[in-house]
Amino acid sequence: MFRTAAMGVAVAAVLTLSACDQVPSFNGDDRASNTAACESIAQTWETANAALKSGDLLQLPTAFAALPGQVDEALALATDKPLAAALTSLKANAEFVVAGNQPDLPGIISSAVGISARCAVLGAAVNLEIPQLP
Repeated sequence: MFRTAAMGVAVAAVLTLSACDQVPSFNGDDRASNTAACESIAQTWETANAALKSGDLLQLPTAFAALPGQVDEALALATDKPLAAALTSLKANAEFVVAGNQPDLPGIISSAVGISARCAVLGAAVNLEIPQLP
C-alpha cells in the first residue's frame, strides 16, 4: 500500500515538473543548442563587462551598440525558456543603454546572474563575471 502511494506521488511529481519550464530538456539537440547559446553569450558578456569595468559611462552606448544583435544570435540558439528570458532581459538592458540612457546596473547584473545560473543548470561551463565597478 505504501509503495503504491509513494509511486503515485512520484509519478505526479514527475508530471508536474515535466510541465514546468524550470526542468531542462533532455533532448540532445536542445542541450547542444542551449550550450551553444551559453557559450555565445559568454563571449558577448566579455564585451559588456569590459565596458562596465572601464567606468566611462559616456562611452557605454558605443560599447554596447553590438550587444543587442549578439544577444539575438544567442536567442536564436536558445530553446530553454528561462535562458531565453534572461537573454531577453540582457538585450533590453543593452538597448536601453544604446539609446543613451543611464545603465540599469542592477538589471544588467541580474541578467548576467540569471544567464550564468541557467547555463549551469543546463550543463554549460560558462561563468559570467560580475564587473567590479570603479
